[in-house]
Amino acid sequence: MKIKVWDLPTRIFHWLLVLAYVGAYFTSESEWLLEYHAGAGYIALGLIMFRILWGFTGNRYARFSDFIRGWDEVKSYILRMLRSDIPRFLGHNPAVGWVVLFMLLITAVISLTGIVVYGGEEGRGIAAGFFTFKTAIIVRIIHLILADIAVVMIVTHISAALIHHFILKENIIYSMFTGYKEDMESWSERVSHMKAGEGLSVVRLVVGIFVAILGGLGLVYLPPEGKTDFSKEKMQVMDDKGFVVELKHNKKWVDECAKSCHIGFHPNLLPASSWEKLMSGLSDHFGEDVSLNENIQKEILDYLVSASAEHSVSEASKKLMYSIKDGDSPIKITDIPYWVKKHSEISDEVYKRKSIDSKSNCIACHSGSEIGSFEDRDIHIPKE
Repeated sequence: MKIKVWDLPTRIFHWLLVLAYVGAYFTSESEWLLEYHAGAGYIALGLIMFRILWGFTGNRYARFSDFIRGWDEVKSYILRMLRSDIPRFLGHNPAVGWVVLFMLLITAVISLTGIVVYGGEEGRGIAAGFFTFKTAIIVRIIHLILADIAVVMIVTHISAALIHHFILKENIIYSMFTGYKEDMESWSERVSHMKAGEGLSVVRLVVGIFVAILGGLGLVYLPPEGKTDFSKEKMQVMDDKGFVVELKHNKKWVDECAKSCHIGFHPNLLPASSWEKLMSGLSDHFGEDVSLNENIQKEILDYLVSASAEHSVSEASKKLMYSIKDGDSPIKITDIPYWVKKHSEISDEVYKRKSIDSKSNCIACHSGSEIGSFEDRDIHIPKE
């Protein structure tokens, strides 16, 4: 006889969480899909909040009180499992009960750390403006470690379902779709009449677990994203209210700086204090007098400050800022510690190539430098 074990809310939660994880993992390596990755994280967090509440108000088998057991019961179950004498439970068994609790906890922490990283590094999401870039860097490490642990838990969960299917002869994955399982009496009678070797073979079980492990490794080592299509990209900065807005180059800056004098360095490569220092010393601008009309000078300075590293959504800008000591206002980008470290393995011979010519020719290797993008995936060092 079939009996209802998993209620509809529990089943919906389970499969939506599966989809949220799939969505999060397959959007985790691409900045083009960063918004979708964050969206998957928000959905996962909402689902966890629901499941915690449902753990106290759902049906019998959905409640924590039904499957969170003491250590003695958990130890007894594990020892019997090691002897291939696995007892059957209609709901979660004592070991899986704690795994479920751990998965709820780790998913919540992954989502929360993701929100912090999204807010601190990118200046986006509900935490935008609440966390510093330094905090985001530290939290990002925790986020990535927990994501890998979650993959291990998922592979273990799938492997346990396969073992359950092989030894106890019931398809618990199918039960999570229908909500129904055999009662203890019907199950015992069916299993007792099965002939030796009937059901899934050991080879199929091993293959299934092997495939699950390979899938987990695939998630952990997802291929890197492709190069950015800059024809579709726009310059973006964070305004004073913390909102990400589109940035357009100031015409006066283009005419007076980017064209008439030298290469136009994107404003997000220096902090506001550096631009103020540079613009206040135009009478001796690296040995030249490039003084401007007062109104034009102010207009350009306002533009540079509004798009400076503090307002940037670029990871490179934040790392440049992070490497500058408090109180310092460097006026040469190539003197910033992060720039020096990032380019330390590039020989002087490379900078002498005709297509590069100098360390300050950013666009020679960074095709997105004009819009303030300096992603590693887009770097191309010319051969000549």
